[in-house]
Amino acid sequence: MSDAGLPERPVTQGRLQWFDHAIGLGLAAAFVAVLMMTTGMGFTRDEGFYFHAGYDYLGWFKDLAANLQAGQLAQSFTQANIDQHFAYNQEHPVLPKMLFSLSYWIFHEGLGWMDASTSMRFPGMLFSGGLIYLVYVFCAEAFGRWQGIFAAIATIAMPRPFFHAHMACFDAPVSTMWFMTMYAYWKGLRSTGWAWATGVIFGLALSIKHNMFFVPPMLVLHWLMVDGQRIAVFRESGHWRLRLPPVPVSFVSMAFVGPLVWYALWPSHWFDTYNRIAWYFNFHLKHVHYFQYYFGQNLYEPPFPIEFPFVMSLVTMPPVTLVAFVLGTMMMVALWLRRKGGVGWLEPLRRPVRQRLGEVEDKDGRGTGWWLFFGTLIPFLVIAQPSTPIFGGIKHWMPAMPFMAIVAGVGVVAAGEALAVRFAAAKPRLRHAVVAGLLVLVLAPAITATVHNHPHGTAFYNVLVGGTRGAADLKMMRQFWGFSSRNGLPYLNDNVKPNGSVFFQNTNRDSYQMYQRDGLLRKDIRYGSMRGSQYGLIHHQMAARSLEIEMWQVYKTRNPSFVGDYDGVPVLSIYPRNPKKTAPAAKP
Repeated sequence: MSDAGLPERPVTQGRLQWFDHAIGLGLAAAFVAVLMMTTGMGFTRDEGFYFHAGYDYLGWFKDLAANLQAGQLAQSFTQANIDQHFAYNQEHPVLPKMLFSLSYWIFHEGLGWMDASTSMRFPGMLFSGGLIYLVYVFCAEAFGRWQGIFAAIATIAMPRPFFHAHMACFDAPVSTMWFMTMYAYWKGLRSTGWAWATGVIFGLALSIKHNMFFVPPMLVLHWLMVDGQRIAVFRESGHWRLRLPPVPVSFVSMAFVGPLVWYALWPSHWFDTYNRIAWYFNFHLKHVHYFQYYFGQNLYEPPFPIEFPFVMSLVTMPPVTLVAFVLGTMMMVALWLRRKGGVGWLEPLRRPVRQRLGEVEDKDGRGTGWWLFFGTLIPFLVIAQPSTPIFGGIKHWMPAMPFMAIVAGVGVVAAGEALAVRFAAAKPRLRHAVVAGLLVLVLAPAITATVHNHPHGTAFYNVLVGGTRGAADLKMMRQFWGFSSRNGLPYLNDNVKPNGSVFFQNTNRDSYQMYQRDGLLRKDIRYGSMRGSQYGLIHHQMAARSLEIEMWQVYKTRNPSFVGDYDGVPVLSIYPRNPKKTAPAAKP
């Protein structure tokens, strides 16, 4: 024990106990349960496309089962059969959509435990729960259990990622697999088994979304920063030679096993392989751009502002989490500078920083600090490129959020232990109470903001810009994807005439059909055009402004009959065609 009464290193560093896995699984299960109880957000535009793909893939699985029973298994693997079922939505890998379809088949059609939409969203929720488990066990192994508990809950308590954790989309799953790939690499620096597993995990991650192609260069950077000092160029026997440190086995596994897993899990690529893979890469290299409203700027074409992902995170993450992240970063930088030459700042926090972080860096030898640095920074830098599409908002750099939560956990727990050493050095239980109390104080505002924001997802802005109202005044984009249609479904059910038609604007036909499957929208309400509809929806975003003006002309009114809002800011308006008299707009 040190003179401060603290252990010289985290008690769990390098050896996880069975109850660490139990704690991680408990946190993950609790999060999945919360997600299952909060499925009230509407269906996003992208979800509609993936619902469609899931139904197509379900046809292949059912054919596979029938062909297996008939002894004609090969029929399911012909090009004609594969192309029939997997031709839709070729721009994204098929693994998530396969999981959506299997979950629908098992939990909706088979067991009847879930409605159609929840069954397709369920795999994404499981991935989100898996991320919480991984964040906890990494922290428990590298730093300590308190850090793991804080980081896991802080990862949950972010309003916008919490919204995405529900979706039948790819952003939450790829965030999980990004972290899992990096965690496997970190473990693989000390374990050959984990090193080879990294390639399999990387292949699974590639089968979810193309973000993962940025991970190998990032890990090479990490390797160079940790072992780069061992690179040497020297002259021997009249020849120049290059000496490199041992290349991690994980790199070999990722280079060879990863692409094989990716190929094996994408049936469409089994045929006409070169042309189909080339089309896939070309699609994303030349991806279309969509409208983004950013401090009054209409961002539609590159170059985009380099600061975009950094500023958006600053105004959409809970401020207490940001402050904790800054504190943790300062501690890590201070420790690094101390080792390089010695500095005297942050002296009151020296012992907990050294004991909770320094031992990992000095004795572990895996460059955990650099691992966190690149895990946090690279997702931001990818989006910060002026030519990178920015239409998805924070979801495109969401893989950075768990790393930020971990750094924040290091900072908060170190601060708590410094307070405990100061005021309760002789009472271990009281020291734990001090740390736990500080964690509760820091996490409570983030949890409150997440609860308050639900189910409006992308409309959340923090107090740094005055909340959602302040963001509206600053001309910031508050929604996309058309999910706010759900706010107006009860009004449509009550007011649309039998067999009436509705213009759903940014809610596509597949999402509209899912509303009907789940019983949220009357079966007789038809999906119509603006000019042929009885009611029209407008999702409040600048890109829809011209549509709203057109609707005033077509519907002969400027007064919506229904307005849905979040914190007093409109998110959805429903206009009636040719109203007989002006009536106050209804609100939910």
